[in-house]
Amino acid sequence: MVLWEHPFERYIALTSLVTIAISLALLAGKRLKEPPVMILQTPPIKGSSPEPQITVHIKGAVANPGLFSLPYGSRVADAVKRARPFKRADLNGLNLAQFLEDGQEIVVPERTEVSQVPSRPLVNRTGGSLTFWGVPPVRKVHLNSATEKDLERLPGIGPALARRILELRRQRGGFKSVDELLQVPGIGPKKMEKIRAYIGL
Repeated sequence: MVLWEHPFERYIALTSLVTIAISLALLAGKRLKEPPVMILQTPPIKGSSPEPQITVHIKGAVANPGLFSLPYGSRVADAVKRARPFKRADLNGLNLAQFLEDGQEIVVPERTEVSQVPSRPLVNRTGGSLTFWGVPPVRKVHLNSATEKDLERLPGIGPALARRILELRRQRGGFKSVDELLQVPGIGPKKMEKIRAYIGL
């Protein structure tokens, strides 16, 4: 049996094929003209957590003594800068690289000054008469700014004791009283009385 034996059937079949082809072509062209669909994703908003802070107390030779809040991980140099040290401040008496701790107290020392130390007058006996003269002024050692060599000039203070004094000063962030030297191993009440007249803050 031959398909589409009659001309009319062939015509109908051909017309149907042409109609289907045209429809497919139009559908394909429409899809090509449509813009691609873009899916935009909004990135998640990260919660901003406050940076941890520490509070320290700065006093001594600074223009703005008081409490300061600084970011965790700050150093002594950052705190001293905020307090605006005076020109007479001796920053060598501090460990500027030390990390700050919450609640720490920092005493900025002043440069060592020359001061008179009371002492027993010397007596010169010549021709039966007495002549008195005072001992020449000595350099008073300020504990919060003294170097190891300065401390070694004190009576009975050698290199080992000088280093212990500096270590105690570093741990405390500065001395508040000369009597704190009694907490240094090797310095007792007798030695303290020998050096008391030669030290200050």
